[in-house]
Amino acid sequence: MPIYEFICERCQAPFEELIRNGTKPVCPLCASGDVRRLLSRFAVHSSSPDLGGRSSGKSCSSCAGSSCATCH
Repeated sequence: MPIYEFICERCQAPFEELIRNGTKPVCPLCASGDVRRLLSRFAVHSSSPDLGGRSSGKSCSSCAGSSCATCH
């Protein structure tokens, strides 16, 4: 059962919902059924310099560890 991202057309609240076969999502804030599915964003992790990845193993100043999805 995939988790999809939606936005409510009535109150513009973004939310995620686990969708089971045939279920229609409703906004958790205003209970409207007038929602639109969004394209989900995903992270790409690469250590290849050709793909823009960094392979240094160092963390940036905002990272807690060396496996940050933002800079590594």
